[in-house]
Amino acid sequence: MENVQLLLSDARGIFIPRDFTQNFKLDKFTGISSEDIQECANPDNEGYWDAWTKILDNAKYTHDDGRVFTLHQDGDLWLLCVDKLTPEERKGFGFDDE
Repeated sequence: MENVQLLLSDARGIFIPRDFTQNFKLDKFTGISSEDIQECANPDNEGYWDAWTKILDNAKYTHDDGRVFTLHQDGDLWLLCVDKLTPEERKGFGFDDE
């Protein structure tokens, strides 16, 4: 697994949260509650965007080799190992000000 992985294209629009929670093995992630997964099942749910924000802010995936990945959405949904990004990748994902 590379340090940058595209999970879902922004072509999915408002369905990115639904598609992420329904189509990925979330048991590999920490920081995602079952309540937030349920809220993201339908974009018409009142708490859909709040639940998605919590998932984006808290979800972590730890690879077998110890690298920790987080979610990043800039239209597309990415899985990033921020600590291992190159300077060019950091700048491209908006981390150049850190």
